[in-house]
Amino acid sequence: PDFCRAFSTWFAKRFDVALDPETQILPVINTKACLACVPLAFVNPGETVLIPDPSYPAYRSSTIMAGGQVHTLPLHERNDFLPNLKQVDPALANQAKLLFLSYPNNPTGAVADVTFFREVIDFARKHNIIVCHDATHHFLTYDEYEAPSFLQTPGGKEVGIEIFSLSSLLGGDTWDLGVAVGNPSSLAAIAQLTYHINSPMFQALQEAAVIAFENVEYHIKTVVDCYQNRRDILIEGFQSLDWKLRKPKGSVYIWAPVPPRFSSVRFSILLRKAGVFVVPGAYMGEYGEGYVRIALNKPEADLQTVVQRIERVLSRHRLRKLVFPQYSLA
Repeated sequence: PDFCRAFSTWFAKRFDVALDPETQILPVINTKACLACVPLAFVNPGETVLIPDPSYPAYRSSTIMAGGQVHTLPLHERNDFLPNLKQVDPALANQAKLLFLSYPNNPTGAVADVTFFREVIDFARKHNIIVCHDATHHFLTYDEYEAPSFLQTPGGKEVGIEIFSLSSLLGGDTWDLGVAVGNPSSLAAIAQLTYHINSPMFQALQEAAVIAFENVEYHIKTVVDCYQNRRDILIEGFQSLDWKLRKPKGSVYIWAPVPPRFSSVRFSILLRKAGVFVVPGAYMGEYGEGYVRIALNKPEADLQTVVQRIERVLSRHRLRKLVFPQYSLA
């Protein structure tokens, strides 16, 4: 109860949205597991789930485990890596049960505004779709940008839920405390499922989170400053290699285009031989091809080494002078 009240107080202060601590807030022991439970809680065999592409693989795999049908929504740079809901066939949308979204986005680092969320809510109401907004990277935004909550858009609490990770407040992924907020009926369905999968959340962890929320802005700034510095080291280093990247506004990843004539897998293998491990964009979905995902989870000195190793790879394979595709998150 103390944790839910503390989170409700912070949420109201940050977003000007009131949440009932008893019915609209659900602590979860692991955000990844919670996201995977969403289709299992809502989707019947044969029902359609709308999933962005590229996206976090758990959306797709958990939908398949629930017996659902996956329909992907392409995320293109020309549309700021936002799904174009107007292109979804109305007949297909009427069959859909669930829509996944994630902003700041994994893997692209793109962000969404309230105008987009308003469009999503109108779409969900029209087609009777549950929206699950994965806000795992909500706290990790840069250059004084603050990501909005899906729930602060009118109607958000009625059509969907939002899942936050609080691990950045508690020292990292070792303590992956999360919280789901939003529609009470949807949260009750998830709670009923997770009750049979996970043990109750460690009480000391909840108490630590309550204390963290007493000075939450300080904790957020400390973590954000660290990740922003890491981001800048990689972006500026890559730009010096003619890798034309703009700085993402959020998330813990850089979504980088591969050199001409390389697939994402082939380029990943090339970097792996140099001791740099990245995720091929194709692993994140069909429309992830042509990119690799680079994580910001290493110390600054290691990231400097990454830039040096990639520079040697590009020079050795005569890629240093090639012009990389333009990539923008503006």
